[in-house]
Amino acid sequence: MPKSATSHLKGLAKSHRVALSPTDRQATLMMEHAGWARVAANWARGRFQLAWFGRTDERNAGEWYAHVDVNPDGGQWMSDMDLRKDFNAIKSDLFEWSCPLSQYVSKNAIAHMGRGLDSWSEYCKERKRGKPRRKVGFPPLRKRRRKIAFTPSNGRNSIQVEGPNVRLPKIGWVRMREELRFEGDIMGVTVSRKGGRWFASFTVDTCLPAPAARPGPDTGIDMGVSTLATLWDGEEVEEIATPQALAPALKSLRRLDKAIARSIHTHGKHNPSQRRDILYAKRNRLHFDIANLRADHHHKATTQIAKRGGTVKVETLNVDGMKKNRRLARALSDAGMAEFVRQLEYKCHWYGTEFRRVDRWYPSSKTCSHCGAVKQSLLLSERTYRCNLCGFECDRDENAARNIQAYTGHKEPARTLNALPGPARSVGEEMDVEARRTRRREACARPGKRLPDNPSAIPTGSGGQV
Repeated sequence: MPKSATSHLKGLAKSHRVALSPTDRQATLMMEHAGWARVAANWARGRFQLAWFGRTDERNAGEWYAHVDVNPDGGQWMSDMDLRKDFNAIKSDLFEWSCPLSQYVSKNAIAHMGRGLDSWSEYCKERKRGKPRRKVGFPPLRKRRRKIAFTPSNGRNSIQVEGPNVRLPKIGWVRMREELRFEGDIMGVTVSRKGGRWFASFTVDTCLPAPAARPGPDTGIDMGVSTLATLWDGEEVEEIATPQALAPALKSLRRLDKAIARSIHTHGKHNPSQRRDILYAKRNRLHFDIANLRADHHHKATTQIAKRGGTVKVETLNVDGMKKNRRLARALSDAGMAEFVRQLEYKCHWYGTEFRRVDRWYPSSKTCSHCGAVKQSLLLSERTYRCNLCGFECDRDENAARNIQAYTGHKEPARTLNALPGPARSVGEEMDVEARRTRRREACARPGKRLPDNPSAIPTGSGGQV
């Protein structure tokens, strides 16, 4: 049954990535469309730099922006609509080779660049106020060998699916490895190439309302490195092992990296070669296989947890800060904690399970799950929690999962700490102390680590979204 793209959302939206089996001609057309999207995005990025900063790092600036009157002082914000108007005025002269390709690809590429610029602007405003939620950099250049992807039109009847076939504008009917798993209206599709294979990522409006709340016990989840997740539902503890997808492939990765390093500087020259391209393809495919193993492990575990019902509570970790420890960085990256929590959050919404994040400063590992006492300090090497007040003893991760499962988000009454001698603090007071210490460390940071005080680097003015 054909499904047409719609621009409005009627119900629960779900995404699905399907592998494609294009012919040689279709694969060539896909690569041309991906290049067209890359050129359009880089042109929009350089044009915005000229308007806002008065300069650009685009190497084709002399040819692409010869018609632009550049103000050295900059200060002019350009939205994605302004960028598209300028691009449409010059694309027939500068990019004649793009006429046989779908022009909606360039439109969507510039729209994506505009959204990236808006996110960067919002971050700069929050940084100026001293309250950035997360770090967002200026959109980077899209390189030829990285992120090979494009988005065809998502207008009505532009994307059609019939059985295991999908119709893409200017490309035709492309065979899929499997049929779509979700029924509904196709809101959009993005075609990408990873690991030497082509994929189509569909966003489907299922036209179904959000599911009702599913009854079940509350589940507390403690994240870790040796054990990815420790679950406690009030009756029994369950452990989910880390994927360990990288360790078996490290030897092959080292061998390929050495071969690539030897091929780059041959006789003192840096010349491209077909052999090096083959080595790059092998390494990319190996990384792709590692990522697939990790994703498969995460999907199976998060689906099982999301179907439990009730409320799922997960601790909030500063993974970026933890990665600064060079002894833990590789293991943390291989575990994929952030991706695990991201999948768990949207799947809980799919299955009617409530999802809650526990406050980052809640001392779940230091708190005794039996009496509520809080330790002053707890080393990472202490894998067994022993309470000096009541004598309770259990695994460190299990104790943290118990505390997360009982977390309500409110300050607990004061209890005696395990620190002897010394004054007792409540759980809430301990959290306040940790917050004050963090603010003090940030205030006393080295000058090179402080946030920039130059107001000229922060987007201000109209249209930009300030």
